[in-house]
Amino acid sequence: MASTVWFVGVSTGKSLIHEAFPIWMGDLGLDVRLVGRDVPLAAPGEAYRALMTELAGSDDVLGAVITTHKVAVLRHAGDLVDWLDPLAAECGEANALRRETGRLAGFARDPISIGRVVDDIWPDGEHVVCLGAGGSAIALGRHLLARPVPPTRLVFTDRSDAAGRHLQAVLGPWTEARRVRLEVHLGAGPWDHLVASGPPGTLVVNATGLGKDRPGNPLSPVAEFPPAALVWDLNYRGDLAMLRQARARDGYGRTRRLAAVLPRLGRRARPNPRSAKRNEHGRPLRHARKPLHARPEARR
Repeated sequence: MASTVWFVGVSTGKSLIHEAFPIWMGDLGLDVRLVGRDVPLAAPGEAYRALMTELAGSDDVLGAVITTHKVAVLRHAGDLVDWLDPLAAECGEANALRRETGRLAGFARDPISIGRVVDDIWPDGEHVVCLGAGGSAIALGRHLLARPVPPTRLVFTDRSDAAGRHLQAVLGPWTEARRVRLEVHLGAGPWDHLVASGPPGTLVVNATGLGKDRPGNPLSPVAEFPPAALVWDLNYRGDLAMLRQARARDGYGRTRRLAAVLPRLGRRARPNPRSAKRNEHGRPLRHARKPLHARPEARR
């Protein structure tokens, strides 16, 4: 029987991952199946604890990839995860879980992956307005604050007091040490005034989930963007209202914009099978996995 990997989100059946995952497994020569696990927004803590308990006890499951719930999993069920990598422990989020002999290891890969994208599309700049203060927003802020020359001002918004407090607890020590101005605005929005008041070249990010997890736009239809702003919607599916709005404004030469960076399914270059190193079974070699080590504070 094939092993499985869980894909934990809100509406996973619509995700592009179901097209990409079989291609990746084919390249790696692995017989692994992806299984979507939908958890509603603002689910009770018991739902996350039940999910982690089931994951730890499922012998056919290798681990899980977590999207929207990466912070909530650790907030409500962190004691059921035996080990966290340094970024996961610092940011209080885990977007990847590995299961090994009934024990779970958590990893925060968003600061790395989001960091690579933002370094490519916005290699330098002084002002960031990030609409949303969840795990992706924290990952973005954490990476930008580690740059040799960080932005001078980071502005975040969110509907949730808990999300705002968590972001401030994670990024506050960094902003104080790097002398960066940190602002966290709480409320339902829209946040037109925060975006419009940015200087030329502002990075404007939609990290709210609006336009994917639920319909809507963190800005009003008449919102204006700063000159030469880079507007980045972290969503890659859904109505993408904010991205469409930025594209409409782009006709006046005022904004640049970018949707999510996605694999070119069916058109990308594949590795040369003749040049790949292979094991005795003819499959491409993978990097060896590190063994799990329990973190001292884990409670079973």
